[in-house]
Amino acid sequence: MKLLESAPLQRGAAGVELGRMLAPDEYRTEESVAFKMNMVRLLLGAEIDRKLAASKLSAIQWGILKALFDERARTPTALCRILLADGSIMTRKLDSLEKRGLIERIRSTSDRRSVELALTANGRQLLRETLPLIVETSNRQLRGFAVDEVETVRNLLDRMIANLS
Repeated sequence: MKLLESAPLQRGAAGVELGRMLAPDEYRTEESVAFKMNMVRLLLGAEIDRKLAASKLSAIQWGILKALFDERARTPTALCRILLADGSIMTRKLDSLEKRGLIERIRSTSDRRSVELALTANGRQLLRETLPLIVETSNRQLRGFAVDEVETVRNLLDRMIANLS
C-alpha cells in the first residue's frame, strides 16, 4: 500500500509532460537527483581541497578570496550569503586567512560597528597562483559534455534553485 498516492502527470509549457512526483515508498535515495547533486558537490569539494593542499587553502577559503577579488562581497555577512556558510564557520575561516596575511579587516568608515574585508597583495597573488587549479577541476567535471549539454545542466540547476528559493 502506498503511503501517499502519486500526483497525476502534469503538462508544462508547450504541452511538455512534467516529471511525476514520487510517493514516499517509491523514493530511492541513491537514485534521487538530490543525492547525485550532493555526490558531485562532495567529490568536487574533495578534489579542490586536494589541489589546494599545497597552498594550505580549503575550497571555502578559496571561495572567500575569489569573492573578495571579484568584489562580490565586502563583509562577512555578504560572504555567508554568497557562499551559503554559517557565521561561526565564516569567522574561523576569516581569522585563519587574516593570520596568514591574505585578507585584512577594516573598520567601515560609514558604520564603525561594521567590518569590511579586503584582499592583501599576498591574497591576490595566492588567488592568481591557484586559479588555474580551480579552472582545471571545473573543466574536468565537464569533460565529454557537449556545449549544449553544459548549457542544459546550467539551466536545469537554475530552475532547481528557483524552485527552492
